[in-house]
Amino acid sequence: MPTALVSVSDKTGLVELLTELRKHDKNYKFVATTSTAEHLKENKIDCITVESITKFPEILGGRVKTLHPNIFASILARATEEDRNCLKELGLDEISLVIVNLYPFEKKLKENLPEPKMIEQIDVGGPSMIRAAAKNFDRVGILCDPDQYSAVKEELKNNGELSKDFRRELASQAFQRTMRYDTAISTYFEAQVKAAGECSKSGNGQECGMPESINVNLAQHQKLRYGENPHQSAVWYAPSRHHSDGEISFPPFEQLQGKDMSSNNIVDTFALVKFLREQDGPAVCIIKHNNPCGIAIGKTLGEALEKAHKTDPMAAFGGIFGFTGEVDEALAAAITKDFIEIVAAPSYSKGAIEAFNKKKNVRVLKLKPGVLQLQESDRWHSRDLQDFGWIVERADEPAPQVDNFSAVVGDFPKALKDDIKFAWGVVKHLTSNAIFIAKDGCSLGFGIGQTSRIASVKIALAQAGEQARGAILASDAFFPATDNIDEAARAGISVIVQPGGSIKDEEVIKACQEKGITMLFTGQRCFKH
Repeated sequence: MPTALVSVSDKTGLVELLTELRKHDKNYKFVATTSTAEHLKENKIDCITVESITKFPEILGGRVKTLHPNIFASILARATEEDRNCLKELGLDEISLVIVNLYPFEKKLKENLPEPKMIEQIDVGGPSMIRAAAKNFDRVGILCDPDQYSAVKEELKNNGELSKDFRRELASQAFQRTMRYDTAISTYFEAQVKAAGECSKSGNGQECGMPESINVNLAQHQKLRYGENPHQSAVWYAPSRHHSDGEISFPPFEQLQGKDMSSNNIVDTFALVKFLREQDGPAVCIIKHNNPCGIAIGKTLGEALEKAHKTDPMAAFGGIFGFTGEVDEALAAAITKDFIEIVAAPSYSKGAIEAFNKKKNVRVLKLKPGVLQLQESDRWHSRDLQDFGWIVERADEPAPQVDNFSAVVGDFPKALKDDIKFAWGVVKHLTSNAIFIAKDGCSLGFGIGQTSRIASVKIALAQAGEQARGAILASDAFFPATDNIDEAARAGISVIVQPGGSIKDEEVIKACQEKGITMLFTGQRCFKH
């Protein structure tokens, strides 16, 4: 007689599944924990309780109910004469199917419950049964998610039973589920430790704030058409940390129209948001290949758009346009005169939506609340180096305050404070070697990703042209030589903003003094490989 052990917190589809099992074998026996047994009896599915097998009551308010040798022997017994004789001597039946899903710890995170209540959402018996059944997949099937039920029904329809290959696949999914569950719990405790201001006292040498090991807990969100290039497959995964304690729900935008997002679209939109987060007031950014080809601030979004677009109108063609405020019909009409891939903003007027509807392929993204706010939470940046492992580092530290920049040549130009903040907020996100030239809240020139800083300086100045006179030049890292200063002086740059820290600082400072260029040190490098 086949026997299924059933203990679920999410009872979705359970009755239908058990009914299907009985259709294939009317003698199927169901063993259930108390609340699950009550649900089955209410739906006229007969079962016996776990207590009838353990001969032991549920205790400690339900904390202990399935943690018993009789349960685990019935699950873990192999299809051998020796193991079966052992069960026979104990008067136990083999359990051939385990249907368990866990206390909803991840969902409860969204409710910001106090620690004692969250502790009660940590399942102990459930993961133990899942792991036992998965270990013994040679004989036992394990279901840990209602989403698996339809596949089980199809398997039964086609084969009349769960094949070994199918059970192996279920075992793989089971161990992935317990891994995600344990990761969610350990991440929660890490946050609790951090909130309490505690450091590791384990004596294993780990740095406070840097975990000894890292589990990447991701859930598949969406299959993408392809990756960075058409021959590369890609999937978009959601992070585990999105819940209501200040984190942004996933995905961080609502797509109102347009084709599905591609891998490059998602990466470019993230880049767009990083630049817009740095800006106060009306700002517009146009992204192309993960870097801006135009960015500006203005009194209105219309003014900011005009300034951003004129930086490089050719590059703006097919770009991604981002706005810090509501897009109205006039803005929508302006940007759709040419081909654009994406527009992203926190809101849209009715007229704007109607204008975009005439361009069906344009992806219109409504950014969720909080997306454009500068994120100061504890975040990490990771790089997969394949055979060389992973590098994990703390993401950008809080940006240095402009008022704290050190004027090493000349006086701090208070009249240019907004432009200085704007320039530094842009250059810190550009790919190194990075140079950014700005004036009057407008991007004039970008020097991005060159192998020498002087090359980036020359490219940025060439793009800025005559507009560079009186402008601000920001550098993501220090100047290693005075040739950069010579080029800036010839172009008429009035202020240079850079981190400082080179062994050539004195020479660079002297060159600025001779050329009459004000120089500010930020004290923080923002180099981006």
